[in-house]
Parts: sequence; C-alpha cells; structure tokens
Amino acid sequence: MSFSAQVPAQPSMRQLKRILPILVGNPALHARFINTLARMEYVGVRKMLKARHVDRLDLEGLQHIVEEASHALRLKRAAKKIGGEREKDGIATFSSAHTLGGPEAERYLQEVDHACEELVRFYGFPEAERREANYLLSSLIIEIRAQAFYPLYEQNLQAANAPFSVRAILKDEVKHLQEMEHQSQQIFGSTWRTLVEDALRVEAKFFEDWVAQLSQQIKVPELSAQG
Repeated sequence: MSFSAQVPAQPSMRQLKRILPILVGNPALHARFINTLARMEYVGVRKMLKARHVDRLDLEGLQHIVEEASHALRLKRAAKKIGGEREKDGIATFSSAHTLGGPEAERYLQEVDHACEELVRFYGFPEAERREANYLLSSLIIEIRAQAFYPLYEQNLQAANAPFSVRAILKDEVKHLQEMEHQSQQIFGSTWRTLVEDALRVEAKFFEDWVAQLSQQIKVPELSAQG
C-alpha cells in the first residue's frame, strides 16, 4: 500500500468528512476556512524560501515555489468570492480573526517541520545536509496529506455547486508529490521508507489536533466522543 493510500482511513479524515459539508454549506464559515487554506499555502511558501539554498535551487524547485504561491492567491480570491461583499472585511488578512483555526493550522505546519528536523538529525544526516533533507521530508509529508485532503474537499465543493474548484491545485500537488518522492528517495536512500513512516506517524497526530480544533470551533462532536 502506498503512503497516500493509508491517510484517508485515519480517524481525522473521517472526522473531516463530517466537518466539510457544514463548512461548505455556511458561506461565512467557508470563506474563513478557505482563507485558512490560503494561509497554509503561504506559510509553506515562506518555509520553502527560507529552506532552499541557491546551490540546490533548480528550475523545478523554483517552479514549485511559484505554484504554491499561486495556490495561496487562488484560495484567497475564492475566499473573497464565497464570502461576498458582506464578509470582505472579515477575511482581509491571515489573522486569527480572519481565518478558521488559522493559528492552529500554522502550528500544525510548524510542528511537522520541527518533527522532520528532529528525524533527519536522529537518522544521522550531516549538519550540512539537514536543511535540504528537512525540506524534502517535510514537503513530502505535507504533499501526502494534500493528496487526501483536496479530493475530499473537491467532492464537497461539487456537491454544493460551489463557484470554484480546487482541481487545478490538486493537479499541481500530484506533480509535487511525485517530485518529492523521487528527490527524497535519492537523498535518503535505504532509510527512505522507514524515515517517511516515522514522519507520517507524527504528522497524523498533529493533523488530528488541528481537525479537533476545527470541530470545537464549529461545534461538531468528535468521533471519539461518540464511542
């Protein structure tokens, strides 16, 4: 079974299936949620710009940065479209007040990044190689999550006849995942599978925490609370 195939069965994804119809059906909440997704894409770009050294940044890497930035822009525009004129001022920035679980979403990304940093250190990568190794591992883990999230979100958008789609974003993420898998296999070699498995195990807990925060904010009971 591929790594991407394991994620949809996680309890957090089942909980997300319960949350998304509620979010998509409420324009004000949905606009803030889309703004949160835009914030996450922006944070990802910011991390990439800090992590990539000029000696390692090729055309493919630069294209990745540009595409992730375009995702943030598309989602920001979609948030304004969904929210309408009445909600325009409520999603002006990426602040806590203008997002839904925005700080928690950013914390999730930071926690994944820090966990991957610790893992590449634990697996014995030389200090000079750790920044690039951390970039590859954390990017791969986030892209695996995106492969589970965006198709589910797109299904809900289509079911609600939403005026926008994330199919183009998903297409980019599929390409990015392939790139990250290829590069990380080259860098990590024989440790690749066990390293990714360790990172995914930690990431799953962080993602579960974020989904739990969303559940609390929109008052949807968690699956575990139902026994």
